[in-house]
Amino acid sequence: MSVQSVSPFSNFKTNNNTSKSTVTNSQAVQNVAQEAGKISKKTAIIGGLAALAFAGTVAAVAIKRHKVPDEIKTALNNFKATNEAASSLIESAQKQTDEIMESGKKLFDEVTELFKKGDEIAPDGTILRKITSDDAEKIMEEFSQDGKLFRKSTFVNDILDNVQEGFEELPDGTKKIAKGIDFLEDGKPYYYMEDFKELADGSKKIAKAIDFEDGKPHGYMEGFEQLADGSWKIEKAIDFEDGKPRWHQEDIKKLPDGTIEAAKEFELTNKGWKKVGE
Repeated sequence: MSVQSVSPFSNFKTNNNTSKSTVTNSQAVQNVAQEAGKISKKTAIIGGLAALAFAGTVAAVAIKRHKVPDEIKTALNNFKATNEAASSLIESAQKQTDEIMESGKKLFDEVTELFKKGDEIAPDGTILRKITSDDAEKIMEEFSQDGKLFRKSTFVNDILDNVQEGFEELPDGTKKIAKGIDFLEDGKPYYYMEDFKELADGSKKIAKAIDFEDGKPHGYMEGFEQLADGSWKIEKAIDFEDGKPRWHQEDIKKLPDGTIEAAKEFELTNKGWKKVGE
């Protein structure tokens, strides 16, 4: 089964990601949704998270010690809830991106070494590793002893470009990939996706995707779905700028007429997360 990765960032927010020197099929397909933000390393956001926690504590104490109008009390409670939710989401995203950066480099080295060894055939004649090529790229497929494809890797100019794992095709025509990761030439992750599905009607779903820039996380999203009519939606997205969280959105939709709207949008201020428009 051949299913190329789809970036849920290409239609959502302008992506200033580092470009690869060679345009590959995988990159071309990644123009599905390229509009989603930047993300920071943990050391760059500790101060911001501490500020959010402090602001939430101050708000809670103010409510307990003073009698305040209902509308102010509601606003303070909303502020505290927003900051707690934002901090939790950012911490979770950061932990995942750190893990992917570490495991991605190991995967790059492992697959590259197997590629150098060439084809592999078991004593009983079972093909365990097969490399095919055309003018633009080489494909290395790895099979289990029972002949099932479990990993597919693409090389451009003999340098690993992307790896996909966990293939499955359902009776209804749905094609699935458990994980996919694209690399820059130096082995740093460029794009990661998890639980990709392509339905028979042409619609696509991705449970989670992370896009990287210069070895650092650049954008994070959960619950991407591209519909057959060209519209799409994303459950959650985070944008980071210069190593700091800038905003996050929830329930984002692109309608068939091209309009993009979000049910909730938050920006980080010097007092903490604030809902846009309030």
